[in-house]
Amino acid sequence: MKTLLKMLAVILLGSIGAGAVIYLDNNCPQKQAKEQAKLNTAIAKYIESHPKEILEQIAKSDNFGETIKNFVTPADDELNKKIQALTDEAVNNRIEMIAQKANELKEKAVEEKVSENQIFIDNWDKITKSEAAPFVGPTEAKVVVAEFFDFACGHCKALAPIVAQLIKNNPDVKFVFNPLYFISEHSNYAATAAMAAAEKGKFVEVYEGLMTLPQLNEETINQILVDEGLDVEEIKKLMNDKKIRRGSQDIDGLSQMLGINGVPMILINGEAFYGRSLQDFQNKIDSLKN
Repeated sequence: MKTLLKMLAVILLGSIGAGAVIYLDNNCPQKQAKEQAKLNTAIAKYIESHPKEILEQIAKSDNFGETIKNFVTPADDELNKKIQALTDEAVNNRIEMIAQKANELKEKAVEEKVSENQIFIDNWDKITKSEAAPFVGPTEAKVVVAEFFDFACGHCKALAPIVAQLIKNNPDVKFVFNPLYFISEHSNYAATAAMAAAEKGKFVEVYEGLMTLPQLNEETINQILVDEGLDVEEIKKLMNDKKIRRGSQDIDGLSQMLGINGVPMILINGEAFYGRSLQDFQNKIDSLKN
């Protein structure tokens, strides 16, 4: 009981302000008893008039249940019942508050997701029907997956085998590729080389090859082109073609307008998608096919 009173005294003092002072001299039992009696009376009155505030303070503790048990002795049956009832009320209020906060956060998350996706939805045709961006699959597919990536991006490299497998598993899905070039000094060369390879019907093969390179430079990029049976000089001429150069700039400008500042960025039917496993992708695609 003394522990309870001391704890409530702290709450009481915090509530009535910094001007309150308690003097308990351990060397003077009479003075201590007299002051303790005054304190007990003050606390009792405060408990009667401010039960909710006190119990809310107690309820903030993760171990408030055990705390209450430690404060009340078996002989304090009446006080125990009062405190338990008030604790239950405070706990219920706390649960309701947490539930309300959770709902608010959930609603906010939904709103933010809708807001994030709205710009993609509004520009979906620019993203998926661009003349510049290479694609595979049906032109007018029910499900469209668009990727913004950089050939020098490690996370993009990790995702590439999954994308390649998805293409094989889903011939009825359109995959649109938007290569960017902000990570490495060689990213632009790789991006335009892949776009030029697309003119020769070799985009996916070059895409997969470039994503396996541990070191990205002009020599290693050219070797991938050779490995796929392409003439490097012919590809270089295509890379300097106005269509390719302008198309690469358009993709970069589009990514900036969309606010894409990190890769890989995956969009599926106008919605940002953050799954990274083959099963995650397939589940999402299947849900949109049905």
